[in-house]
Amino acid sequence: MDKNCYGSFVRLFLALAFVFLSPTKGKAIDNSSAVEIQKVFLRLGISTFQESKPLEGTVLDLRGEKKDLSTLKGKVTFLTFWTTWCPSCAVEMPALQKLYARYQDQGFQVLAVNIEESAAKVTKYFRAKGLTYDSFLDPRGQLARRLGAWSIPNTLIMDRQGIVLGRVVGARDWDSSEGHKLLELLLANH
Repeated sequence: MDKNCYGSFVRLFLALAFVFLSPTKGKAIDNSSAVEIQKVFLRLGISTFQESKPLEGTVLDLRGEKKDLSTLKGKVTFLTFWTTWCPSCAVEMPALQKLYARYQDQGFQVLAVNIEESAAKVTKYFRAKGLTYDSFLDPRGQLARRLGAWSIPNTLIMDRQGIVLGRVVGARDWDSSEGHKLLELLLANH
């Protein structure tokens, strides 16, 4: 079996697993929506996986206070690991801002976790870029390593219960029609 065929087989298997194993959390989700979400995941190159429990860990807010990730649930969340020196992050973060500005009132949040940089540097960067979503610090990169964020940007897509649905490695144009479609489907079904 050649690599392309094998890759297609793996993606199909993951898509079907996502459809049949996704928890509904007491909310009915029709199979057509689950299939459509999976198709958008595949088109955007999002690795699908389903954790059985909400994401756990702590980050620091920009004032240095600890925040438990479990307290930040209740919304569809993009948890993205980034740094100020990352060129791909500089491209992706304004697109995330546009997505956030459009959907924040509908139950969407972006949690940008900076790896190993100071609060002052992050604050300056956010002001310069006009970013208004929440930023946190992972001062030693421990959370990023524990969650497998070996390259940046690295984004975990979570449902309202804090359960990881997928991972994106590398930048995406979230302000695209595909990005909007994905978020609208997630907001309606998770």
